[in-house]
Amino acid sequence: MAPWSRKRKGSPEAAPREPAESVRLDGDDHAWWAREEVTTAWEPRAPKAPPAPERDILAEHFGADWRTSFGFTPSDAADDESTDPDPYDVLEVAPTATWDEIVAAHRHQVRLNHPDQLFGQSEGEKADGEERIRMINAAYKELRVRRGR
Repeated sequence: MAPWSRKRKGSPEAAPREPAESVRLDGDDHAWWAREEVTTAWEPRAPKAPPAPERDILAEHFGADWRTSFGFTPSDAADDESTDPDPYDVLEVAPTATWDEIVAAHRHQVRLNHPDQLFGQSEGEKADGEERIRMINAAYKELRVRRGR
């Protein structure tokens, strides 16, 4: 017999097996689910409540009108310097969004507006794309500071 071949059931090299003992699963030893009397019907658990939105820690400390400044002037708010664009609007997420949703939105916006995506465009369009990237990154930085990340 070749060394890589398996021993067959009826071959003389195979050890004889003893017959298996029969086991009854409905016996007292195995009926653990029937040991106690069922008094109430099973009901599904209530669904978990959605997580609470993350706290704006710095706004709690400094006040709701607190804003950060990362040294950029938004191009769409150049007329009125007193209004900064809302970082949630820049990233196109809801104010109740989780941190994972904010990170995903930031990556999505950067992927769409990255200067490498503007290959072959005019210089003005490239400049607008770079300004848009600056706004997206500034909004993300502000949310990181606000949420203590």
